[in-house]
Formats: sequence, structure tokens, C-alpha cells
Amino acid sequence: MRPTAADLEARIARYRRLAARYARQRQRIDRVIGRIAVVRFVSFAVALACAISGFYERSWTPVYGPLMALGLLVFGVAAWLHRKPYALAPRLERGERLAREAAARLMGDWSALPDDGARFLDPHEPSLGELQVFGRTSLYALINRAGLPESRRRLASLLRDGLEPAEVADRQAAAAELARLRLLRNRLAIEARLVAFDEAAMGQVIDWAEADLDIQRRLKPWVWLTRLLVPATFVQLGLTLSLDLATAWQITLLLQVVAWVVTTRYLSPHYAHLLGEAHHQPFGAIRRMLALVERRRFESAALQAARDALSRGAQGPLPSKRMAQFEDIVGALEVRHSGLLYAVVSIGLAWEIQQCWRLERWRLDHGRHLRSDLRGLADIEALASIGGLAADHPEFGWATVRADDADGPPIIARRVGHPLFAAATRVSNDFTLEQRGQLILITGSNMSGKSSFLRTLGINTRLALAGAPVCAAEFDIIRCAPSTSIQITDAPEQGLSRFYAEVKRIKRVLDEVQAAEKPGATPRLYLVDEMLSGTNSRERHLACRTIVHTLVGATRSFGLVTTHDLSLVGIAGELPEHVVCGHFSDRFDGERLHFDYTLKPGVAQTTNALHVLAMEGIDVPAEAG
Repeated sequence: MRPTAADLEARIARYRRLAARYARQRQRIDRVIGRIAVVRFVSFAVALACAISGFYERSWTPVYGPLMALGLLVFGVAAWLHRKPYALAPRLERGERLAREAAARLMGDWSALPDDGARFLDPHEPSLGELQVFGRTSLYALINRAGLPESRRRLASLLRDGLEPAEVADRQAAAAELARLRLLRNRLAIEARLVAFDEAAMGQVIDWAEADLDIQRRLKPWVWLTRLLVPATFVQLGLTLSLDLATAWQITLLLQVVAWVVTTRYLSPHYAHLLGEAHHQPFGAIRRMLALVERRRFESAALQAARDALSRGAQGPLPSKRMAQFEDIVGALEVRHSGLLYAVVSIGLAWEIQQCWRLERWRLDHGRHLRSDLRGLADIEALASIGGLAADHPEFGWATVRADDADGPPIIARRVGHPLFAAATRVSNDFTLEQRGQLILITGSNMSGKSSFLRTLGINTRLALAGAPVCAAEFDIIRCAPSTSIQITDAPEQGLSRFYAEVKRIKRVLDEVQAAEKPGATPRLYLVDEMLSGTNSRERHLACRTIVHTLVGATRSFGLVTTHDLSLVGIAGELPEHVVCGHFSDRFDGERLHFDYTLKPGVAQTTNALHVLAMEGIDVPAEAG
């Protein structure tokens, strides 16, 4: 289950070598770009000098003319050769960054990761924070490799809401296939990170694509009119200039001015929000990502279905081709950024009218597919993130998720560990919860691993329900929803002390467990840590007994409760069919405490509070008071 130190170091070294290779390639590309830039400058300077010299020295025209032509030819070839390395350089930089992030994940250097998903924390779902689903050191940070905002939301949704049991196996097969397709995962991630996505702008474009607009009806007469006027103006002007014939080109040109003045008032708001880097370039990245998916033949049913859904939704060109058409149209409208040129071509060529006609035709034909295309691509990129987790941690296993009414123990875990703990020091445990309505009461001294074990079960449950690999050799679980009360602190912004905040959290757990008793409701896996430790022992004992009775009275839910109150374990004798005791222990050698973090049956026989105080120089006689 646990990789050796050599295994882990080899994985980290592989990513470091990959980052170094990207860096070396980028340095070479930068040198190539610099050399091509010099050639472009020199060739253009030669051509310009020859043109100027030939203009003033007409006798040297036979010499300057060929030299100018040669300079322009070299400039054109250099400009063409410049395109590929210029496009490759940022991809190499992103590849280097991704490789360094992958090494940081393996090393547990969470501060080096760009997105911790903290924005997905929900105050109405406290288990997301208590189980470290989102935040600086979290499942999301461990898994996320996605670049598209929609892909990150999809991954967050999987971790928060999970899947239906019937979906899990297909999603696991898809993630396992993507784990093997390292090059595809890497290229998707690089393309997604080439630009900074503006979520609000993308949402605005999608809304525009689906809107019920009346542009086509209003624009159609002007399109046909200008298609007649523009060639008529050019033909008349040509006849006037070449043959000195009297024509009416001024009248047709004036009509073109009128057409532009009338239409630009409602056309400009129609497309202006599409222009600019924040709106235009992201769809170039999406086009390239769609093309990567479209030409790949997948084996797993889920990936085949996702790719086929994109193809079926096209109803004509594939999504990447449609996106290329959109880019071409928006690129043609970018002339608006040049005021003088915009006025010239909009009047002389009716450019704005004709391109807006193309844009509206594209919107009517393909706009309704844009949202579904992005969702399909986001789902594949979220699966690629899960596949990256499986590739980086081949020791992780795939869970079995059963329906909530399935027979058998609700949880069977073999060699289960915490996926966010350092692999070299992670301790794994075997654990089985035999039946619904059962409560495992865990005792143990301070720092022995009780809270970590609650999180271990909860966080692996989240992974299993998301269709992701789990940090276990075997993890067999029925569908359930975690309800937690783990290491509660005070909430001064709400005017709550630590004790009152914990009472409210435990009340929430009890309410969720009671609600799960309704037919069709999802069972709850409750994880309650150190119940009511902020009050006196007598009242704590009475309250904890009542809470335990309430929890085991729920026949569909199940879970674990940890406690320092050894007197509470007596309840196991009163409810032997519903309460089972387990414990974590420690050993004090006179100078230091030693923990094995191994779950054992029965009740803890040791305490260590006085030892911890003594280690810090606070000596308390064992019989004090």
C-alpha cells in the first residue's frame, strides 16, 4: 500500500527531469525566435533601403529591384517560420510549470499549487472543510489539474456531491484509461492554461449564443443592399478613373455610408463584447482541446459516450470546426480596434454588416451547442484530473460503491490511509463497520490518531463517491453522505463560544441522521470527534450517553465517535449489538511518547496528558488534588 521512499523519490525525480527538459527546450526556442527576429529585421531593412535608394537612384533600379525583392522574400519566409516557435514557447513554459506542480503534489508542498478550491467551501456543508475536501491542504489541491473554470467546477461538484453507484464503475474505467494517456492529459492541461479565462466573460458569451435576438430579420435587407452597392461603387469608380466616364459612384458610396450609420447602432452592441483577449483567445484554447478529444479513440464507455455526445451535438461540423468558424468571424471583426481602418472598410466594403451577418448565422446554427460542448469538455478534463491522481499514485486502489440498500457491511476497508499524509510516514489500518445502525466508539490518548482516522474514512468516502482512486488496498462502501463534527473552534463572528458551536454542530449531525431515516433518503456516515469536551465531566457524560443512544437509534446510518471519557465506554455493554469499541494507544519511555497510529479492538488502557505536560517542563504529581 505505502510506496517506498525510493519509489516516491523516483516519481518526484521524473517530474523534475521533465520540468528541466521543458526549460531547456524553451531556452532553445527562445534563441531560435531571437535569430529569426534578427533575420526579419535585417531583411526588411535591406528591402526598405533598396526601395528608397532605387527611388532616388533610378539608374541603379536593376540592382536595387532584385535586392528589394529578395529582402521581401526572406522577410516573408522568416515571418512564416516564426509562427511555429512563437506558438511553441508558451506551451513549453506551461509544461514546465505543470511538471513542477506535479512534483510539489508528491512532496506535499501545497503552497506551490495555484488553486486550492477554497472558493468551493460552503458554510452550509461544514464537512467540506473538516474533511479537507477544499482548502490549502485538500483533496481538491491533490487532484486538480484542470485549466477551464467549468472543469474545476465539475471536479468540485464530484467531490462535493458524488455520483450514483451505477455511474461509479464507468467513471473509474474512464479515469483509469486517462491515467495511461499521459500525453493527452498533459496537452489538455497545457492548452487550457495558455490563457487566463474570464468566467464572467465566458458566461456572457454563452448567454449571447443562446439568446432570442431579432438581429437577422433587421439585418437581412441591408446585407443584400450592400452586396449590390459595394461592387457597383467599385465598378463605377474604376470606369471613372480609367476611362474618365461620368458615373454615379458618389451616390452608391453615399448609400453605403447611410447603411453603415443606420446599422452600426444596433450591430456594435451585438458583437463588441466578443472582442478582445479575455473573450476571443479562450475559445481558441477550447477549440484545440476539442480537437484533441475528437481525434482520440477511447476504450472506456464513459469516454466514448462523452466524445460521441460532442460529435452528435455538432449536427454538421465537429465542435472544433465550429469553434474555428467562430474565431475566424470574431477575428475579422477585430478591425474595430483600429478606428480609421474600421471606418474605411465598414463603409467601403460594408465589412461590419457582412461579418455580423456571418456571426448571426453562426449563432443561430451552432450557438445552442456551445454550453453543452463546454460541459462535455469540462467533464473530460475533470476525469483527466482524476486520471492524473491515479497515475501519480499507482498504489491507490479503486473503490466498490454499492447502492444504499445493498446487503453486507456498510464499510469494508483494508489498509486504508489518509491520502494527504506524506506517503513515507503514512500508517494504514484495516477497518470494518458490520451493519447499519452500528457505532464504533474509539478511545485513545492525546495525539494517538483518533481525529486523523475519522478524516481518513471521511476523505476516502468522498474519493470513492467521486469515482476517484482511494488511499486503500480495498474500500467497499454503500452510498452515504458524511456528517461531521471534528475539531470545532469558536465562532466569534457569530458570537458563539467553542462549546456552543460544537453543540450546534452535533445538533446538525443528529438532524441529518434523523432525516436519513426517511424512505429514499441517503444514509449518513457520521464522524463525531471528542464530543462536548468543553464542559464538565458529569454533564458531558450524561449528554454523550443521550447522543449515542440517539445515533444508534437510527437504523439506516452508521459511524464513529471518539472520546477521552473512558466512563462512556460502559454504554457498549448496554448496547452490545450497536456499539463496538476500538482504540489507539501510545507508549512513554520516560523521555518521549511513541505512537503507532494503529487501530486496535477494545478500550484504551493508557493516558498521556501528564506525560505531555512533563515533556514541556510542567510537572504534575500523579495524585495531585
